[in-house]
Amino acid sequence: MSRARGLITGSGLESRTSGMYDFDDNIRIASISNKATGGLRRVGMENRPVRTTGLSYPYSFAWSPDGLHLYIAYSGDYIIHYTVNTPFTDDGISTQATFGTIPYDTNTIGMEISPDGRYLYFCGFDRDTTLQFTMSTAFDIASTATNSTLSPGYEQLNKRLNNIFSIGSSDGSIRGCEFNADGTKFYLIGFGDDNVQQFTLSTAYAVGTASYDGAYNVGADGHLYPYNIRWNNDGTKMFVVDYYTDLIVEYSVSNAYDVTSGTITEGTNFATTSYESSPFDVAFNSDGTKMYVIGNGGDEVNEWSLSTGFDLSSTVTHVSATSLGLANPAAFDISPDGTFMAVVDYNSDTLKGFTLSTPFDSSTISGTQTIDLSTNQWPSSPTGVAYLTNYWVTPTGCRFNSDGTTITILDRYNSTTDKAVSVPLLVPYDIRSFADGTVDANTEGVASAQCCRFSPDGTKFYMFDGGDDAIYQWSLHTPYALGRGSTTANYDGKTASLAAPDAIQYSFDWTPGGKGIFVCGSNTDTISFWEFAVPYDVTSTITYGHAIDITGWETDPREIRVVNCYNANKTADGRARTAGYKLHVLGTGSDVLYEFDINF
Repeated sequence: MSRARGLITGSGLESRTSGMYDFDDNIRIASISNKATGGLRRVGMENRPVRTTGLSYPYSFAWSPDGLHLYIAYSGDYIIHYTVNTPFTDDGISTQATFGTIPYDTNTIGMEISPDGRYLYFCGFDRDTTLQFTMSTAFDIASTATNSTLSPGYEQLNKRLNNIFSIGSSDGSIRGCEFNADGTKFYLIGFGDDNVQQFTLSTAYAVGTASYDGAYNVGADGHLYPYNIRWNNDGTKMFVVDYYTDLIVEYSVSNAYDVTSGTITEGTNFATTSYESSPFDVAFNSDGTKMYVIGNGGDEVNEWSLSTGFDLSSTVTHVSATSLGLANPAAFDISPDGTFMAVVDYNSDTLKGFTLSTPFDSSTISGTQTIDLSTNQWPSSPTGVAYLTNYWVTPTGCRFNSDGTTITILDRYNSTTDKAVSVPLLVPYDIRSFADGTVDANTEGVASAQCCRFSPDGTKFYMFDGGDDAIYQWSLHTPYALGRGSTTANYDGKTASLAAPDAIQYSFDWTPGGKGIFVCGSNTDTISFWEFAVPYDVTSTITYGHAIDITGWETDPREIRVVNCYNANKTADGRARTAGYKLHVLGTGSDVLYEFDINF
């Protein structure tokens, strides 16, 4: 039987709201925001199930933009991936894979997929942050997101080497690393055995695929404190930094990039003493007519000009010395066009990025970002879940790959933590796009991560905290890329508590245009609507609009999404369905994914 309806009054859309409604009546809830602002105009209250999940505790879900992939996070430990034949329905649904999230968060609640299907994100209230995984095949967690092949923020687990000594190194004092021109060779150098060690990488720049080739001992040439190595641009010359004697040592190599065969001949030794008494690393510009040295004697970058490229026996003239603002700079690398520089500091455990306003002129550097490398990926570790070793205790080496899309950072603390890790740079050579797959949400106050979202262009990232019922916001340097550091992911602020209509809130999603949000909660089983003064900016003024009781269908709503069902089709039970935006709601009370009509 229909219920009594309240009067609908008022001259504006924002003031006309329905009174009582009947679940079977398809009564439209009148507008609760102004049409001109792009907010909500009308919600249809029809009970239309999209999918009975059959899963225990389905906490969240996500669709691919075309509606052909459905993902559901359930039981706090799994994400299941389906494909369907008809967009945004369960027509022809087929299970593709199930991904166990427990090694990373034992209470996974929220999840998201990037629009291009490259990234999978999930959050929970053990880590209280969001973890980012890269999918090698778009939208396919079966080929990518498995516990043995992925680690948050990194392209593949085999791109990092947890213990460099596991592949043949006997040097307990590794200090530097280097690649050949195409990344198929990897080199380590240190003063424990004074060797330049050479490895072959079966996958270019993937240090985890290394196999040991052999070594060349520079100690036999009297260089007992080798700290770093650099090749010229064709691999016929090798330059070794001797920390103790303040020398850059030039070697000629008969077999390009090979220290295990052929003839290796020591050439000119260039002393840096007058400008740098403790050199750590050396680099050159593209034709070798400029040489750069850093160290912890002057804590600066020194630049020399060479009358003949890569020839230390030619006229070498000091050009400049520029402070780096670091106490113990240990290693650095420069982009091929000379506009970016990356430097690691072994004492403060930081990675610092610089831009050069004049290419290859080190006197024109300016800092862009300092990243703390010593912090664990997550601020806390749940019981029984170990930290991942994607942090650095004493970084002393760093090198870009050939196109600047990764930076490999060497850790030389001891035989337990020594490793080399390749981290994606989603803007080539730009440390501001350093993406290690997380934001430090716990530090900003997130205590019960329930939901994660992005703005449509991926430049804003949001987390809903069930602890204070607020939405937190970060601005991202690179769209859809999570990372530490204020320039990579800058914390903007948060909303006030949204608990007014429901004391237990779980999830939200944006209306088209970003002026409004829907929020679902389980204390009174409501969907509420709020409007922002500035689109997609939760730090702007927010106004509460209205709440709808959905107890008749779902007694524990956990996830809410606005989806664009751009094609007219039918639901799984054959009922007609109009094209346009729909509101999808999932909860653990009925374990059903429901759909409601909305007209914008």
